[in-house]
Amino acid sequence: MNISSRGYGAAALAAAICCAGLPASAAGSRQPALAEVKLDGNYFSRSGHRFLPVGVHWVPAKTAMQWPVQWDPADIEADFAQMQRMGINTVRLDLMWAWFEPRAGAYNPKAFEQFDALIAMAHRHRLYLHPTLFVGGEVGEAWWDVPWRHGRNPQSDPDMLRLQTEHAREFGRRYANESAVIAWDLTDEPPFWIANDTTDAMAVNWTRLIAGGIRRHDARHPIVVGVSTQDMVHGPFRPDTIAGDVDFLSVHPYTIYTPELFPDAMVSERGTYGAAFETALSRGAGRPVMVQELGASTAQYSPEKVAQFDGASLWSSLGAGANGFLLWCYTDAAPDQYRQVPYLRSPHETQFGLTTWDRKLKPAGETFTEFARIAARLALDGVEPAAADAAILIPTEWARTRGDDSSFGLTGPNLLPYVSVTEGGAVNGQAAAPFEGNQALMSAALSSFVLARRAGLQVALPRESGDWSAHRLLLLPAPLTATEPPFVHLRTDFWARALQYVREGGVLYASLSAHSAIPDMAALFGARTVDAAVASEVSLKIVKDFGDLKAGDRFHFNVPGSSAAFWGAQLQVQGGDIIAVDEQDRPALVAHRVGRGYTLLAAYPLETYLGNQPMAFDGGTDAERLYRALRQWAQVPALVSSDQSAVEAAALRGERRGYFILVNHSAAVKQTLLSTTLKVMSLSKVGAERDTPLQAQAGGWSVEVPPYSGVVLEWRGAQP
Repeated sequence: MNISSRGYGAAALAAAICCAGLPASAAGSRQPALAEVKLDGNYFSRSGHRFLPVGVHWVPAKTAMQWPVQWDPADIEADFAQMQRMGINTVRLDLMWAWFEPRAGAYNPKAFEQFDALIAMAHRHRLYLHPTLFVGGEVGEAWWDVPWRHGRNPQSDPDMLRLQTEHAREFGRRYANESAVIAWDLTDEPPFWIANDTTDAMAVNWTRLIAGGIRRHDARHPIVVGVSTQDMVHGPFRPDTIAGDVDFLSVHPYTIYTPELFPDAMVSERGTYGAAFETALSRGAGRPVMVQELGASTAQYSPEKVAQFDGASLWSSLGAGANGFLLWCYTDAAPDQYRQVPYLRSPHETQFGLTTWDRKLKPAGETFTEFARIAARLALDGVEPAAADAAILIPTEWARTRGDDSSFGLTGPNLLPYVSVTEGGAVNGQAAAPFEGNQALMSAALSSFVLARRAGLQVALPRESGDWSAHRLLLLPAPLTATEPPFVHLRTDFWARALQYVREGGVLYASLSAHSAIPDMAALFGARTVDAAVASEVSLKIVKDFGDLKAGDRFHFNVPGSSAAFWGAQLQVQGGDIIAVDEQDRPALVAHRVGRGYTLLAAYPLETYLGNQPMAFDGGTDAERLYRALRQWAQVPALVSSDQSAVEAAALRGERRGYFILVNHSAAVKQTLLSTTLKVMSLSKVGAERDTPLQAQAGGWSVEVPPYSGVVLEWRGAQP
């Protein structure tokens, strides 16, 4: 039965309920069909107005991933009713491949009847569905296979690719006009499928084929791939490889599972910036971004800590421009599930829920319910994330699809073939060479992001090959200039573009390591490298006033390793001004005027130090004082700022109206003084039920922000 092809009148809803075996009382509820959803700029829109999808991933407590074969419509109905009460408007769910396609190319009509019944429930409970196809790795260490795969790699085998494309086409054919579907997720976390040798090219081809299958019949619904930290860890399904074939991107910011980048407690300054950092990093690929999974297990962390992590992460990623929020997951597993896989071998997976298995709200559920109610009150028409003041450049070599030589600068006949010795299988048929250096690149970029946000800067992460010249301030944290490996540094021709950028009025900051190599660097920085500055710890002394830093101010950094990657660079000044010296009185910070712009060069990889130091940002760090002084020196006024460095301030901006998002990344209540360069005429705190006007005082507005939580302020009357 294909209810979706007929639309949803009352008769169709009743028929779906009846065939699914739902309680008779369920059929008595008459609801109009959900409005069709589309993407509108950065956000989703329905009935002509933008809104935020706020919800969960649904895995039933009692039947888990076996729910299709242990079909219990009354229990599912109770779940949907509970989600509606929580203020949820979107439910992500798994459409198990083997259940819908038990034999290759043959589809199970009962599976589609069940999905139709879920659609009927969704309309009645005002819940949009975000279906995930195939389901490669949901819950624990399981991969839910099909019995007819016979060892073939689903991401590269031609026949498997054909069958998946036709599978996606079938869903597009049946549900092209179904308004309860908010978007198609081509699959969940494809890096964790049973195929573990996926290359960039395989990820591109798979995404392009499956998206094409959907679009054969369905051009209405947006498409995404539910990837998992593929941006931060440089996986093949990272945003830059798939952005051309999807409508929006997703992030799953499980910072606890990337300790190489987050060497911290889960609830920490850096940890609670993880969702915002991933959002900004993926948005740099040119698509809107949804926080599609987020959470932690109360089998591993206290319920209060999980609530704190979720709360700070949600508000921070909202300020970074995320357009939706779906937490993992709705409910804990029922105790009976502990006796069978995947929970049997994954105890941490048993208690990720916002509710207990018997539908009682946990602290994280209460936090999320409050977030959902405030999010539902935001009027986002005409509002976009504020333009960034500063850009942290992501190298072309990180973003490009390996094996693509189109930007290598070689022209004419290929008489003398170039073959990279580091790319391996991308060009000669062997297994793909590992991508080396990602931890160094990402940990430095993450450190720079946190420092910039604490200094009051709105931050973007554009790609080196893109247009970053509109940003007043360009940040190049170490090791972006490293010589090895080639995948993580900026290309040689970048520096000529950088010189022109500065001459035209831009401000560029870079930090160095002993590996740094910059052609003609004296023209840009007023200094050049001479040799390595071997160090086990670094002390800097300011010798010339810089921003609010005064001569005599001192800074200290611990060097977390003994390799050249952690050493600094001895500098020979050639026209620049020495701002700080190290403990041996060698130049450590050098400023230089170039045309109408300026550069600041650090002789030590300060961001690398912080990126490899546990709990580096909790309680503050000397480096944030340097970033704040850099913002002042660059004459970049903060669009919106807080006088408490632990309170992040972000802006969503429209014409004469918008929102400020304040996020407290600390464990203490913060009374902060908010200021803005906008000509704000009125400011109100947005609550779950009503707004509270705030009165301006000298210097701004005083706002109390709870620990690891956020406050939304609606501003009006700003002049364009």
